[in-house]
Amino acid sequence: MNTPTYEEVIASDAFRNDLNDLNHAIADSLMQAGEPVAINGNVCYGHMQQDFHLGDLEPAMEPKRRALFQMAQESSCFAELGVAGGHAALLALHSNPSLTFVGIDLGQRLRQSWPPVDVYVPVVFNWFENRFPTRVKLYLSDAIDGLRQAAVDQPFGPIDLLHLDAMKNNRIAELEAAWPGLAERCYLLQGDNKNGHVKASSEKLIAEGRARRVTSSRFQAIQSANYDVLETGPGVAAGRVSLASLKDDRILLCVCHQDDETLFCGSTLSHLKDRADVTIASFFRPAPNRRDTETREAAMQSVCDALGASRIQFPFAVERDHRRLRRFIEMPSASEVHPPEILRPLNRHPLFELLSGSAFALMEQIKPSTVITHNHVGEYGHIEHVLLHHAVAQAAKRYEQTRVLNFGVGLQEADLVVPSRPELKNRLYDEYMPQWNGRRMYDFALSDEAFVVQDVSNIES
Repeated sequence: MNTPTYEEVIASDAFRNDLNDLNHAIADSLMQAGEPVAINGNVCYGHMQQDFHLGDLEPAMEPKRRALFQMAQESSCFAELGVAGGHAALLALHSNPSLTFVGIDLGQRLRQSWPPVDVYVPVVFNWFENRFPTRVKLYLSDAIDGLRQAAVDQPFGPIDLLHLDAMKNNRIAELEAAWPGLAERCYLLQGDNKNGHVKASSEKLIAEGRARRVTSSRFQAIQSANYDVLETGPGVAAGRVSLASLKDDRILLCVCHQDDETLFCGSTLSHLKDRADVTIASFFRPAPNRRDTETREAAMQSVCDALGASRIQFPFAVERDHRRLRRFIEMPSASEVHPPEILRPLNRHPLFELLSGSAFALMEQIKPSTVITHNHVGEYGHIEHVLLHHAVAQAAKRYEQTRVLNFGVGLQEADLVVPSRPELKNRLYDEYMPQWNGRRMYDFALSDEAFVVQDVSNIES
């Protein structure tokens, strides 16, 4: 089944017919009450737009409509505080036929300057219950009470898309009320982002670690002053890592060699294709005098193209032998189980500051929310992997704005295990053939891929 585009949904007869029917239900209720045909501003129409039911969609709200469409397609349960005319709910439900909706609105005209929500909100609720009887749960309630009740009821399971679009000075309390009902990772769509109280609430949530900004370019391209998009939820607050938490991340994958990206991260990158912004940087050029010296970079580029990732190649040469590096790092023998021993400060090695400085400059340029690199044992005992592990860790500590994941190969525990896609991974191996037969040499790397979270805060500068 093909996923419809935003343009297809907006232009579809199903959406347009529902939009027309909903609008006329609202307009009829207002005319019968002797009120002007105007409602609160929403994703489809301007605030207090006269005869909105006869007009076109408001161009200024196009970015927010697109953002809501994208998040709805990737979510399962959408909750909204401030349903008003129900236009956000309608667009979301049409964007994803599997989406469910939880709506909360007080439905009372507390100020005379407000549009007559007491007239049309009950009509909107009734319309949605008739049109989508198995996909909506509506609460005519105070904001905090309604969110708390929805969190207890969880009529459709955990909420993974939350739109706060009612009062502007109570957003943190509203999020806290909904918190027990949120999924581990939940999109938070902050309406009325021009308001200082709303901006302050986002900044506080981020500063306290309860939310983080969505960094994906898919959302950056449609940003607007009218709204903000954050990620929140218990998993985000606890710093837990999952495959879902990597979605929409800006990821920087730092590897030593062309093939490391496939060996240790190929399945993971395939899961994230078109779901995250990924840049893969290899820090060493192919070693001379290998059968595949001249083909490795082209092979890696083909892998990156297949995975939808950008690629950067640094011009660092591989040492012709490891005698100098072994003065700094003592690798255990094959029969030993202890980790490598750092014999002298790595920053004295001629390559270390170059590696670390380049990694830091790349972080400042790309602004990753997640960095993935080699682990401290060098996976299967590769000394250059160990060197880059320490160099990237030092760069990440300087950068201070990213989490760091290490490949889990060679480590006993894991914070994240990603299901393997062996057939796809074998096809990635084939990009390096005929000189490098990954299917024969590295069949151990066809199992599930593991990662550990690295704490870089205690690394010496």
